[in-house]
Amino acid sequence: MPSAVPTSKDRITKFTNCRLVIGNELVEQDLWVSSATGKIVRSQEVFYGENVVPDITIDLKGKIVAPGLIDVQLNGAFGFNFSQIPEDPSTYGKTLRQVNKRLIQTGVTSYLPTLTSEKIEVYHQVGHLSQIRINIKV
Repeated sequence: MPSAVPTSKDRITKFTNCRLVIGNELVEQDLWVSSATGKIVRSQEVFYGENVVPDITIDLKGKIVAPGLIDVQLNGAFGFNFSQIPEDPSTYGKTLRQVNKRLIQTGVTSYLPTLTSEKIEVYHQVGHLSQIRINIKV
């Protein structure tokens, strides 16, 4: 398991009663995470070597802890197409944020938004509405 030794100012969160994806198996094991770095820490090394105990314990009630998914080509989701400008363009950013929140619920933690072939004006408008910088030179 990855390791980061916390400093004395780090807060440690202990996830207990959970199943971890390790290799090809689900293993019942607690998981300790540094809140300062977001990295997994070796619980025994920190407990015995650094005399650190968790600041917070969260009971996951048997849920699975697994790495997030990265979608490397996403044209849209939940009825929202990144390439289509809504009738009220001011709603584009709000809808995009809603899509982001819903994607998290499916396990997708990161994605590369892709635009289907469109007129060049659409690329500039989407870039402006989503607050993404898109450089297209003709």
